[in-house]
Amino acid sequence: MTPEQARPGARVRVMERHRVEERRGLMGTVVARYGGENYIAGDVRLADGQCRLFWPRDLEEISPPRTWWRFLLGGDAGG
Repeated sequence: MTPEQARPGARVRVMERHRVEERRGLMGTVVARYGGENYIAGDVRLADGQCRLFWPRDLEEISPPRTWWRFLLGGDAGG
């Protein structure tokens, strides 16, 4: 993920190459970003409610969950 993509509201997953093994694959939402031109860190609220700071390079954007009720109404399967 680029620093520009690490914007509040983005759904993200921690990359499998993250240095802390226990955080690999965790999913959450960017709630804030900090830093200047050269260094940006994203504050991510994880699924368990904890917030952690990550470098954008350690995150990948994921698509929003599909809305299950669209299938019932005959709508498209997209988010």
